[in-house]
Amino acid sequence: MKLLINDVSTRFATARDIEDVKCIASTYFLDTDGLEYSDFVVATLENKIIGIACFKETECPELHTIAVHPNYRGKGIGALLVKELGSTLCKGHERIYVRTTAPGFFEKVGFVTLGNDIKKELWTDCAGCDRFNTCKQAVMCLELRREEYADNGNNQHL
Repeated sequence: MKLLINDVSTRFATARDIEDVKCIASTYFLDTDGLEYSDFVVATLENKIIGIACFKETECPELHTIAVHPNYRGKGIGALLVKELGSTLCKGHERIYVRTTAPGFFEKVGFVTLGNDIKKELWTDCAGCDRFNTCKQAVMCLELRREEYADNGNNQHL
């Protein structure tokens, strides 16, 4: 059976989802310490969680974690999760930021790469990091005032 993106739904995570969220995140060695289930949206297929995304407002509005179960990668689920975050949890923000070692995915969903020095302005842990000059993480930004994040098509942008 071929997976169709219309078969996948998104919703806010619940307390019962946290173990599934941690399991998918751990597949990619992503840290979920200090994150609450309410920070996540999940993608589900037949009531099974197959993708997760986390928005965290720390020093800046940040897409903190995003991951799709390896069996479902490359099928548009990550893009669906970014769009869901942009239209729900990120509401009220003009842009969100991400630190990533996989900029290709984020470029495909509309993020643009920023200069490396901006990390020092956005995150204190970057500003004080002794490995800043050799850091492999790109910093990227997504403008949420784009048409695809309009509120129900009535041109009331986030």
